[in-house]
Amino acid sequence: MTRLLAHSETRVVLCLLALLGAGEAGMRLYEGRLSKDVRHLETFEELAARISAPPQAGETRVLFLGNSLTRYGVDVAEFTREVAVSGRELVRVERLMPDNTAVADWYYAYRSYFADCDRAPDVLVIGFAGGHLNDAPSRHPERLARYYCRLSHLPELCRRDLLTVDARTGFALAGLSSLLCNRDRIESRALDLLIPGYQAGVQELNRRLTRRTAAPTRTPPTFHRLRQLLTLARGEGVEVLLAAMPVPQPYELAPELRQLADELGVRLIDCRRVPGVLPEMFPDGLHMDASAARLYTRFLARAWTASAPPVETEPDLAPPG
Repeated sequence: MTRLLAHSETRVVLCLLALLGAGEAGMRLYEGRLSKDVRHLETFEELAARISAPPQAGETRVLFLGNSLTRYGVDVAEFTREVAVSGRELVRVERLMPDNTAVADWYYAYRSYFADCDRAPDVLVIGFAGGHLNDAPSRHPERLARYYCRLSHLPELCRRDLLTVDARTGFALAGLSSLLCNRDRIESRALDLLIPGYQAGVQELNRRLTRRTAAPTRTPPTFHRLRQLLTLARGEGVEVLLAAMPVPQPYELAPELRQLADELGVRLIDCRRVPGVLPEMFPDGLHMDASAARLYTRFLARAWTASAPPVETEPDLAPPG
C-alpha cells in the first residue's frame, strides 16, 4: 500500500512538472504576444545597437528613455520634423519605454544595454512626471531579472531593490522562468476576459495613482539612483535632457533635482505646462492623446534646439477661462 501511494505521488509530481515544462515552453514561444510592452522589452538589444551605430555626417543620435508616458507622449515623426525646421542636423531617434517603470529600471536598462557595452547615444532624453526620478526600489524586480540586469549587478540589486529574502527568491526564479516573470501580465489578460469593465477599472486606478504621485511628500526626495544614471551618461560624453512631462495633476520639481541637474551639467526642460495641452487630452487620466503628444513633442524639440532654455512656468493644465 505504501509503495502504491509513493508511486501515485511520484506520478502526480511528474505530471505537474510536465505541465509546468509545457507551459514554460509555450510561454517562451508566445511571450511576445502577451502585450506590446513585452514585445518592446525583447527588442532592447536591437534598439541599443541601432541607436549606438556610428552616425552619418551631421547626424545626432537621440534616445528617449522613459515609461508609457514616453510611449504615448513622444511623437517621433513630429520631433524629427521640428528639428529639421530648426536648421539643426539630422536626427536618429529611438525610444526605450517599458511600461510602469521609473528611474531604478531606467538605470539598469541604460547600464546593461549601453554603459556596460560601450554604447552611447549622442543625446539622452529622460521623460518623467511626479516621483519617477525619486529614489525607490523597482516595482517589478522580476522583470529586472529577465529583461534588464546582468549577474554583475546582483550586489547592487541586493542593496537597493531586492531588500527581502522573498524578493531575492522571486528575482532568481523569474530569471529562469518566463511564466513567473510574466505572471502579472497573464493575470491581467485573464481578468480582462473574465471581468466586465476591467479596463475601465484600471483606468480609474491610473487616475488615483496619478493623484497620489502628485501629492507633496513630507520628507525631501533623494536622487542617488538618478545621479548614478546621469553620471554614467555624462561620463560617456552624452548630452542629457530631463524632460518634465505634462500630466493632468500638477506636480512640483524638487529643488534637489534642479541642484543635481546644475551640478552634473544636465539640462532640465520644464514641459509641465505646454500651450494647448488640456485635461481632456488625457483620455485615460494619465497618457496624452495624439494631439497632445504632437504639442508636447514640438515644445520639447524647440526647447532643445533653442539657444536658451524656455522660461519656466508653474504647472496649470486647466482649460482657459
